[in-house]
Amino acid sequence: MEFFDPQCITYSQMNLIFNARYYYRRLSTWTTAYLMSRYYGIGTTEALFERLYQEAIDLGDMLHIIFGRQHSEKYSQLLSQYAIIFHELISAQLEGDIEGVNRNVERLCQNVYERAAFLEFINPYWSAAEYQDIFDAYLRNILETANAVAAGDFNKNIELYDLLNEHTNRMGDTFAKGIYSYLTTGGSMLDQDTLTTGRQVPCITYEQMEDIYTIRMFWFELVTWIRNYMISIYTGVGNPEETFDRLKQVPVEYIIAMKNFFPNIDVENYLQLFNEYLTLISGFITAMMENNTEELNRITRSLYENADKRAAFAASVNPFWSEEQWRDILYINLRSTIEESSSFLSGDYEKNIDIFTRLLDQAETSSTFLAQGLFEYITKNQPINTGRD
Repeated sequence: MEFFDPQCITYSQMNLIFNARYYYRRLSTWTTAYLMSRYYGIGTTEALFERLYQEAIDLGDMLHIIFGRQHSEKYSQLLSQYAIIFHELISAQLEGDIEGVNRNVERLCQNVYERAAFLEFINPYWSAAEYQDIFDAYLRNILETANAVAAGDFNKNIELYDLLNEHTNRMGDTFAKGIYSYLTTGGSMLDQDTLTTGRQVPCITYEQMEDIYTIRMFWFELVTWIRNYMISIYTGVGNPEETFDRLKQVPVEYIIAMKNFFPNIDVENYLQLFNEYLTLISGFITAMMENNTEELNRITRSLYENADKRAAFAASVNPFWSEEQWRDILYINLRSTIEESSSFLSGDYEKNIDIFTRLLDQAETSSTFLAQGLFEYITKNQPINTGRD
């Protein structure tokens, strides 16, 4: 990240990095959902391909403001080709067409080469060789994921999910670094504050930014693994116990990162509240499958009471987080999660995809609230850093 001062990451720089990472994370999430639909019939294939296709071209749309319509349309075209070729590859594999599989793998590799070359063409701060390397690695991980899903190797799938997350961070950082360098050269400034002589700017270190990112991605990880757990329970795909164990790791990572900013946080109490929440979600799913109305009503009340406790706890940790806003966030997430469970039970997969899309959008909004409060807390409690000697 040599184009960013690791000792002084401003708020706009942080958001640029986060947004780039988030794009690639969403692309991977919808790719996995699409694979589950193709190999296990979970969800409507056409609807999931539409989501994957849309995610693939969203980055092209992001380039419009910076590089113009012509370049953004060209890159969107290359990304849409990637999605189509990937779709044809999976079809060939399902049909046992080895020649078709090999042909489409070659087409994907060619698409990677063309995208890498095009990015260097439109931005001298992006390297075709570097992008070729990271796109190739991403493609290998995606193909391994497809093979793991096809083989029913869900332990491998969980391992690959975490590897993909690490790799999407690298992809996002490379994208953000190139955009920042392009916009802060030749008189066009992304973040004037960092370049205005003598002006003090609130900023954080790169390590602090990474901790904020872990905290910010908590909601994304939570909704993703709750969905994976629901898939396992409702469809019988994978091992529910192993998936639930992975789900329980999500709040652990979140609270560890929180402790880096708030050393006095009551880790045991906070983790207990999250474990209670996840246990209630598991119980809710069981009661829903058993059509136990009395138990559903009891658990629903307990879920909202748990949300109230978590909102109060979080607000007590950071004065820049409002308890009322936290409660709104938790209630909205809870309502959508309950709807998601209902759509799985009824087999309404088109509605299910819409709900999951909404949950991901809500996760992004919630993560922004988290990041804003953390950035404000850090910069209000440490000397202002100018990023210069």
